[in-house]
Amino acid sequence: MAHSLNKKFIFGVVIIIVPILGFIFIWIEINLIDQAKTHTIEKARVVTDNIILLRQWVTDCKGGVFIRADSKGACNMKNKTECRINTEKGVLEMFTPAMVTKRLSQYSMEEKLYNFHLSSLKPINLENKANDFETMALQLFMGKKIKEIHRFNETSLDFMVPLYKEKGCNRCHTGKFATNSDIIGGLRITIPLGKTRQTLKRNAIMLASAGVCITIVTIGVLFFLINKIVLKPLKELEQKSREIALGNLNTRVNINTNDEIEHLGRNFNMMASSLAQNRDRLEDRVAKATNELAKANQDLLKLDTLKSDFLTNMSHELRTPLTAAKGGIDYLARTLKEKNDLKYIKIVDKNLSRLTWLINDLFDFTKLEAGKIEWEFEKEDISQLVEEVIEILSPIAIKKDVSINFTNPGTINAIIDLERIEQVLVNILDNAIKFSENNTKIEISLLKKQDSIVISIKNYGPGISEKHLENIFEKFYTGEKRLKQKKKGTGLGLAISKAIVKAHKGQIKAESDPAGPTVFYVILPLEIKHGDKS
Repeated sequence: MAHSLNKKFIFGVVIIIVPILGFIFIWIEINLIDQAKTHTIEKARVVTDNIILLRQWVTDCKGGVFIRADSKGACNMKNKTECRINTEKGVLEMFTPAMVTKRLSQYSMEEKLYNFHLSSLKPINLENKANDFETMALQLFMGKKIKEIHRFNETSLDFMVPLYKEKGCNRCHTGKFATNSDIIGGLRITIPLGKTRQTLKRNAIMLASAGVCITIVTIGVLFFLINKIVLKPLKELEQKSREIALGNLNTRVNINTNDEIEHLGRNFNMMASSLAQNRDRLEDRVAKATNELAKANQDLLKLDTLKSDFLTNMSHELRTPLTAAKGGIDYLARTLKEKNDLKYIKIVDKNLSRLTWLINDLFDFTKLEAGKIEWEFEKEDISQLVEEVIEILSPIAIKKDVSINFTNPGTINAIIDLERIEQVLVNILDNAIKFSENNTKIEISLLKKQDSIVISIKNYGPGISEKHLENIFEKFYTGEKRLKQKKKGTGLGLAISKAIVKAHKGQIKAESDPAGPTVFYVILPLEIKHGDKS
């Protein structure tokens, strides 16, 4: 969790701080560039004003100043005037305002400071011929009365102001050089921007470095604070929660941040304490309930044993008087001749048979439930067993005009308890005959698979609903609607059959629907492993 939150925090800080700082630094950089341009223009104004004042001073000096012709400041000047004065100290030559301006420009270029250029639409000297920028500027000065104009290019600033006609200017700007305007020309100052650009570049690098440093320091400080104040307590809460999930309810957190997370830690400890108390109370209740259940289970086992012993003993004890009564009824049936007497004797005999059958079922079921059956597993022919069961129940089927169809597939051997499997088949086939409609049929099939035998018995009587189909193998269950008009049994036949098949490691099941037909399946393994025999 902490690692994931670290990533989220760093990402969040980056997407918030970096754009903001980037915007601030770009804004500062733009302002610095604007300030540098403004400063350069202001510098150009100052220089221009100084040059114009110098030209004004020279003009006020009767159109020019005299300088020794052999001086450094006067040498290498073209377009000199013819006005010279011989003095004891040498020849003095007059410098006009244009010449002074040009000389200053040469000095400035030598020092790599500025570049001056005088231009005019009607220049006296060809050197003062206006270029495209100067022509455009002079036309704007004359037409729109603009006081100054400038332009920036990649390497320099061109700044230009108009030069107005003064009294001393009429000496030179006359005739074809005269203008109809008060503007006789313009002064262009070109200031190199190399140093300014280097300064701006250094400032940009410093700003970028400062931005990176500020970002790193900000992220580091915030990360430290968040990790200490938030992430570390959350990680402890996570670890302690995992311990509680593993069952250690005595664990506690120790968070001292004096904020909401500390309150969360206190609530966590309260929850852990409450869980521990509830666990202890629950363990006491479970222990008490377990003891009570164990005692109740022992009582139930005793009662179940007593019940099984009682039913076993009672079944055995009831058989003796029933056998005697059966013998007496048989004797009376042979000796009495009156029809009414024989009628009652037949009724008594029928009920004695039913009672005997019920006692036998109870006896078998109690022995199966108690696990007291002595099994005799032998290799037997299942096909022959089915034939014998059909033969046993054929008289009952004939009375209802129910035919039993079975095609003997030949010898199919399996390891079974013959008497018990016969009991299963008799129970199922007897039920099939009982619930078949008159003049219908019962289909029996025997199929040998890879490791099992499947016996199916299908009857075409009323079907069984899905609700009752789930319960027909339960003991004492006799609740099907289809039994309303039929004689109900004890509900033990199918339960006994299920127990016998289960003891053979097989399966017994039924498929049906309310409209019929109904099919019972008995699935038996071909062999029972040695450890499976009981």
